[in-house]
Amino acid sequence: MYFSSDEKANVIIGEAAMSLIEDSQEVNVELLMGELLSMSASEVDENRLEQLHQVRQWLMGFKTIGARNTEQASWLSKPLNADKMSTDSADDLHQKWMKTVWNSCIRYDNG
Repeated sequence: MYFSSDEKANVIIGEAAMSLIEDSQEVNVELLMGELLSMSASEVDENRLEQLHQVRQWLMGFKTIGARNTEQASWLSKPLNADKMSTDSADDLHQKWMKTVWNSCIRYDNG
């Protein structure tokens, strides 16, 4: 089965989120990053290790809203429209992030 890199990233986020949920833990950026790090520690496949690293790098942008890296993540972002600036509030950003995590969990659960 072939997955594009963004689908693989979503699956990885879903795996980490499901692991936290199964352990009755809250799903947040800090815990997801910790789970991804734990997943990396036991991973032997170099490609998957690189994917885990890329997902952790992307998640780092969500640790604090003010510190968000505005650089696009190649595996998750869509091309920017140069004449549009983001006016998303912190609540909007949080909702988008939660939607991404939720969709990742659904993909993981159905995969």
